[in-house]
Amino acid sequence: MSASLAALVGAAAFLVAAVLVDSEFAMRSGGLLVLLAGATGATYFLTTIENRPGIGQGEGASTFVLRYLPTRLAPVLAALTALGVAPLWIGILERALEPMVFGATFLVSALVLAALTLRYRRTARLCISPHTIRVATRNFDWEFPWDAVDFEAGFDAKGTETIAIRCPRAAVTTRPTPGKTPRHLRPPGDSPDGPWKIAPIMWGVSPNSLFSALNYLRAYPELRAELTHAELTAMLTPPAWRARRAFDLDPL
Repeated sequence: MSASLAALVGAAAFLVAAVLVDSEFAMRSGGLLVLLAGATGATYFLTTIENRPGIGQGEGASTFVLRYLPTRLAPVLAALTALGVAPLWIGILERALEPMVFGATFLVSALVLAALTLRYRRTARLCISPHTIRVATRNFDWEFPWDAVDFEAGFDAKGTETIAIRCPRAAVTTRPTPGKTPRHLRPPGDSPDGPWKIAPIMWGVSPNSLFSALNYLRAYPELRAELTHAELTAMLTPPAWRARRAFDLDPL
């Protein structure tokens, strides 16, 4: 992160110098460097968000909520923004219409994707309470009782780390949602116990940390009843990179 910040500061200084010397080439290069450094920094920030999980307070006692974070979409949004701003910047400097139209098209695409992402984030929640765990988005809404679940780590068909939740179908509360549940997350129709799959990366947490925390909370109901924000944060925060290297831990 410090390297991205240093690159952004350096690029901004280059742009200021270009304005002072009134060099069109330097202004163009400086603007593109600022854009590249900013996009890289924003992408880095979102893709490392699992090292500092954001946990909100739920409605009840010892009830906590993780909100959806667009970590997988961050590189796409950054790329679309860069592809939009760069030709738009060049078009403005050269007073050329074609690159401005090209850039505006990509910027509109980035804005549409960002709007859809914010819409999804409004309702997407992973809620941990003393008696149940609930996963709710625009595409699915499942609630499982702790005393009937089991968790399995794995991958979905797209290669994303998942946590599969096994639970008797009769014990699961399923609520209607506006969207359709993705096939790679929902269980087979003839399965009596799932699995229902969740992707930890959606919630801005490490797969290993979430898997360990869920198993620990399932095994100790007395801890769930008195769980604090600090305790859950500690569970969902992965070890420092130095510790991971020392113990040869999975970096994910």
